[in-house]
Amino acid sequence: MFVMLSYKAQQTYPLSVSDYDASSNSYFKDTNNELDFYIGTWNADFQEKKISLIISKEIKRPYKAWNKDFFQDILLVRYEVKDSFGNILQSTRNDSFSVGSSTKNIIISAALNLNGNNEVNLIYAGGNCSVGKGEITLKKNNNTQLFWSYYPGTVTINDATCPPNLDYKIYLPETEDLIFTKQ
Repeated sequence: MFVMLSYKAQQTYPLSVSDYDASSNSYFKDTNNELDFYIGTWNADFQEKKISLIISKEIKRPYKAWNKDFFQDILLVRYEVKDSFGNILQSTRNDSFSVGSSTKNIIISAALNLNGNNEVNLIYAGGNCSVGKGEITLKKNNNTQLFWSYYPGTVTINDATCPPNLDYKIYLPETEDLIFTKQ
């Protein structure tokens, strides 16, 4: 008796390709190392706060979309926000953000050069009760600087599901074209 196994080889695509029509288990790879520019620690000052972004690249992170499983090379952004006295207001510096764990405060890349203009689009899951959930854009300015633009979505807090004793403040800089400098 013969057993015939059929499988479809994993398709690999550059990050600029949409996953909408891709087959399940496709891999969206940083084929030209375009994400590498963003890797490292970046600092900025904004409204008497010091913000540090600690950006790393994760290879072949699994995700689901369109009822299919995919893999993608992504940027994972951890951050720390300090007041003018050096007190930490919020930090994800030591958070693991492993696949399957809580997505609170996670920032990951979603698209690269979506508009063909040397930028990476990220999604921010928001803090407690998803407050601040929105889109972040990082755009190359020069070899040591990038522009940050953050657009939080509207979130309504429901007292039944969001306890009043939690912190609902958005600590990330809500602005366009804030310059971060690589350290």
